[in-house]
Amino acid sequence: MDQQQPNEVQQISIKQRIINIHENFENIRGSIFDEFSQIPPKSSVLLFLGKFQNKFHSFYKDFENKQFILDRNYFKLIKIENKGKTSYLLYLPQILLYDDQNNEIAQNLCISKIYAEMALKKMETCQFYLILDIQQLRGDDVRGWLDNVCIDSIFFFGTYFFNENNFFLLRYLQEDKWDQYQFSKSSGIFSYFSQNQQLKNQIYSKNEVLEAIFKSDNYTYVKTVQSEDAINYGKMMSYLSKELNPLKEQINEDLKQFQMVLLRLQQMPIIKNNFEVVQEIGKYLNDLQKGFMNEKNLLTDNASQIFEVYEFINKVNQEQNAQNINNRQKIRQKNSQSHQMKNFKEEVKIQELIVQPLLCDEAINKLKGIIQFFQKYHNNIFKNEKICEVQKLILNLKQWCANCNDTLENTLYNITSRIQDGPKNEIENGIYFIGITKVGKSTIINSLLNPDNIIQDHFVSQKCYGINTETKFAIGKGGVSETQHINGVYIGKREELNQIFDQNEKNVFSIEEILDQEQIQKCKIPKKYFVFDCPGFDDNINELMRIAHRISLYNYFKNTKNIIVFFVIDISQQSIEQVKNTFDPITQILREKNDLVTHFDKWTNIILTKAKKGQRQYYLDNWQQVYKGYLDENYSFYKKLFENRCVEFEKPKTQDIEQIIQSLTNQIIKMSSSQLQSNQAFTPKFQGVLDPKVQSLYEHCIPKVKQKLESILNFFLEDLDEYILESSDNLEIKKEKFEKIQSILLDQNTKQMINLITYNNCEIILKELSNWVNGNPYLQKNDIFIQQYIEDMKSILKISKYCQKIKKIAPFEIKIDNLVKKIKIVITKIDEVRSWYLLNDQRKNLHLRKNYLAELHKQKQQLEQINQFQFNLLQSQYQAQG
Repeated sequence: MDQQQPNEVQQISIKQRIINIHENFENIRGSIFDEFSQIPPKSSVLLFLGKFQNKFHSFYKDFENKQFILDRNYFKLIKIENKGKTSYLLYLPQILLYDDQNNEIAQNLCISKIYAEMALKKMETCQFYLILDIQQLRGDDVRGWLDNVCIDSIFFFGTYFFNENNFFLLRYLQEDKWDQYQFSKSSGIFSYFSQNQQLKNQIYSKNEVLEAIFKSDNYTYVKTVQSEDAINYGKMMSYLSKELNPLKEQINEDLKQFQMVLLRLQQMPIIKNNFEVVQEIGKYLNDLQKGFMNEKNLLTDNASQIFEVYEFINKVNQEQNAQNINNRQKIRQKNSQSHQMKNFKEEVKIQELIVQPLLCDEAINKLKGIIQFFQKYHNNIFKNEKICEVQKLILNLKQWCANCNDTLENTLYNITSRIQDGPKNEIENGIYFIGITKVGKSTIINSLLNPDNIIQDHFVSQKCYGINTETKFAIGKGGVSETQHINGVYIGKREELNQIFDQNEKNVFSIEEILDQEQIQKCKIPKKYFVFDCPGFDDNINELMRIAHRISLYNYFKNTKNIIVFFVIDISQQSIEQVKNTFDPITQILREKNDLVTHFDKWTNIILTKAKKGQRQYYLDNWQQVYKGYLDENYSFYKKLFENRCVEFEKPKTQDIEQIIQSLTNQIIKMSSSQLQSNQAFTPKFQGVLDPKVQSLYEHCIPKVKQKLESILNFFLEDLDEYILESSDNLEIKKEKFEKIQSILLDQNTKQMINLITYNNCEIILKELSNWVNGNPYLQKNDIFIQQYIEDMKSILKISKYCQKIKKIAPFEIKIDNLVKKIKIVITKIDEVRSWYLLNDQRKNLHLRKNYLAELHKQKQQLEQINQFQFNLLQSQYQAQG
């Protein structure tokens, strides 16, 4: 599957990331052996956490009775006798070290935590003395050490934990002297959150350390978590999240690109009017949908089932329907590939459009092993993790399957996505060059802008015009047009252009962006003029694009005050069809059809291209013989244009090319300027026309409007859940963004949130939602479909406006209760979290965290309005800010 431009997470392939994580987890698994034996009940165990300057052995080496029970890289278990009493020392040297950038150090901590859990399982009834190496604790002072004992969950070992009530802090000084702090809440020596008291310390020699610990009676007992949600491995959780998050992001990206392939299959040019291809793609999409929509609902967006999603997609991608699609395209590639398909692949930046397995079997098996590891050691978090793109795939498949036979995506891509809005403010003077494909419009505009750039060229043994350097107005060769949009140039500054056109307009340029200062000085087009190169309305790309061009031209004309049109006709082709195809797109959208017949001399002209010397006069002298009266009625103005408003653009001649170009540009500028400056200046009026082709499009798209809107809302709700759960924005920013959506949906009269989207408010709401998505970097990066759906819908509304005077869109109503409810609940819950956070200072918050989270769990059952995602969001956000 060919992918589009990679983002950062794609720099490593999903297969390689799976291999890397699997190797990491296998290294952890391979270092674990179940070798602890049962420790006698009520034994004393001294649990040493940290390296202690690698001097742990000095604490017990002078004991006469000592026995190494286990001695491994990650731990040591030693049995000692002290005054006739047997005790055990459990030493975990690597359990306090963690480094995000050092994989080995992080894995060593994970292995140590797992071993500690295994050991505690054999020591559940023992009494423990907890000793921490100060030099491996984060923090600059006693308070910092104590804070991070809690924050880093140092005394949490999976299903077992110790309350932070009784422990020792130990630090090596010099000459085998040790600085020891004793912490005990129960004895009142130190209150954890007190601002006034200080933790007392004592200095002991190496031989006195164990003696002082035994004498203190500062022991505690291990506890077992009461639910899976409370399982905690401390900083090991950070390592597992560090492995999980990029993997989840990569899987989402992989599935996103797969969906793009599915969309491109429906958009490609060969699907239009090819019933067999449409059927094959429809069957293939239905095969995919069945796996997600069956009665047992085996495939969901839960991360624990993602390997099943991959297995299913691979299965479908290897079946006959998928192979039929691939084989048909392979046949096409062996033959001469159509220009349409070549252009399409360039536009969508894709080389091959085939369906194939997303992951090999080996990678899927490794992914399954990774998931099993997460389920064993990270399940309290992992069980609620979602692969957002699975749900989006389900939503997309639902819509695509419903509309595939109607080739809706192909229609939207080829028409609505290509309709140009035109100027946002009125153009004073606009010169438009209109004609069928390949008559020379782009050559004429290049001649006007920079005549020095025009040269004589050859194509298939024919003389033609070419250019020295690339320009914004490409000149094509052969029978294929290079102009697929209305392209324009403004003879003025970019700042002025931005006042007339939206800054996102990619096809209209200021002259400063095209020519250098010397070339601008030579350009003879008057300042403030616009010059437009229009695509051929008989365009050989496809019928849908011709309709888009016509609507775009209407959007430009309706916002141009003074219009001058140059109809460009290839005089070397004695074709009546050429004449009709040149003029019909204009006459069809004229409000008054006589404006061309009666007022042709005030706003229209003809340029005859590829002309031989004297050819125009020959046509006039033999008019009846050339056209046999077929143009006498509806096109009677054509002869008048030939006689009075005509420029000849001769074929290139090496010795005369500069003279030909100079003559052409002088005549065009003179004729257009005289028309614009004349006291008899005339501006024709235009209107949208529902001809059979546009009506067919209209009737095809408009019934889908409600379904498209529902899809947008479903995607938007999914995006909100993803943003709440996954985005790194803090609560303040999230609240601000949700309040922005709230304001979008606020009725200005009642000051209440609306609960319906209708034809009347649809456009403005979609515009604001689109702005909201664009203003949210997380969604802008992670969702390529919500914005596209909104653009599709906005384009359907454009067609509706174009056609509304002839046939208005049927009224519709879309309920948005779920969206409104979600926005209100999230804002309320964020406020609740903030009020708790602000209630106490940071240190008191640390103390209250457990009670607060417990309270959240109590409220969980009462919050029917808020889903599991939002609950997890609030909990994780509170922990992060704590």
